[in-house]
Amino acid sequence: MLSDAPAGTPLKIGSHTFSSRLIVGTGKYSSYQQMREALEVSGTECITVAVRRERLVDAEGKNLLDYVDTDRYTILPNTAGCFSADDAVRVARLGREILSQMENPGADWVKLEVLGDAKTLLPDPIGTLEATRKLIADGFQVLVYTTDDAVVAKRLKEAGATSVMPAGSPIGSGQGVLNPNAIRICLEYLKDGDPD
Repeated sequence: MLSDAPAGTPLKIGSHTFSSRLIVGTGKYSSYQQMREALEVSGTECITVAVRRERLVDAEGKNLLDYVDTDRYTILPNTAGCFSADDAVRVARLGREILSQMENPGADWVKLEVLGDAKTLLPDPIGTLEATRKLIADGFQVLVYTTDDAVVAKRLKEAGATSVMPAGSPIGSGQGVLNPNAIRICLEYLKDGDPD
């Protein structure tokens, strides 16, 4: 996330405020113990969990939530792996239900991903906008992963997204920002409403 805020300024996303600007995922660790240790040393206060793809209980019968201090971390559920607006909305609601039962403050928000392509994991902008509108109407604060198309970013902001996160390159590609001009234009739309 790009920010003009001075170092040490709290990160505010919707109704959530954190002193750490780092949000850490719970996937790809070799064990839940390794995940717990990584979370502790990271200094994060917010972790994201893929509701659709994350197994709460592994092959050994261990529960992911037994390794996450839900009093210490705000959980940001995400819809990774969803390929339709309806699927993403269903998964977001499932995440909210789980976190509501745990009384975790993350129950009111979601990191939205509606993917359009299994090979590149690029977002489906039409499905993303549709899911964003439905989730906002359902009371969610939506942090939305989208393409680097400035018009799509503008539409998502107009729909009420709490945060719009345009992709700089395909997920996991390690390529960095491929089109800096597109990201610059997105930021102008998102900050001011229209580029000059």
